[in-house]
Amino acid sequence: MPMHDLTPVVVDLRRDDSPETLLSALSTTRPLVLVAGLGAQETLDWGASTKNLLRHPMPVTGVIHGRICGPAAGLFLACDVLHMTPRSSLRLTLSGHGEAVLLVLRLGHAAACRVWFSGGELSAREAVRSGWADMERGSLAEALESARDRYEGLSSEAIALLRPLMARQTGLPLVQAQALERAAFALAFHTGHPAEGVAAFLEKRKPRF
Repeated sequence: MPMHDLTPVVVDLRRDDSPETLLSALSTTRPLVLVAGLGAQETLDWGASTKNLLRHPMPVTGVIHGRICGPAAGLFLACDVLHMTPRSSLRLTLSGHGEAVLLVLRLGHAAACRVWFSGGELSAREAVRSGWADMERGSLAEALESARDRYEGLSSEAIALLRPLMARQTGLPLVQAQALERAAFALAFHTGHPAEGVAAFLEKRKPRF
């Protein structure tokens, strides 16, 4: 049995109870999926919610359909990857809570400047170009299905190590960052999952983590 459950907790920001649902989801150690479409709630505390999402130990995926504005748009800067339907966008604003820094981390400096100097409109095309987003050609329901299936067949232990490792490596000198990576590799090999992954590849079968 895996130590970590990779079944994502879905938080639909269009629902009236989304602030309470997000708070409950953050208390779990499972991947999160944030969903926003027309009618996304404006009542979220952007600053606190984003900080808590960035601290969450498991990956956070965003699913976007339509033009999202206000606090709901800013919240998606805490997502590790986005699934966006065509013509979707985020209308971002600078509120002093770190939006500019987060957008540079997601897109790179040049692309982030393009977004801010064009009024803060982050299109699906720009997000895909940066490698941050996947373009989903179907409906919101199909985009959500892709997000839910994202970790199927992957090692739960490796996924659980990944986000904290990336967060701690950010801004570190190379030697210290490499030391953290070696420690994570050691922990991963201790679970036996890497050996099973190699065996599954050689035997041309799906791994059994």
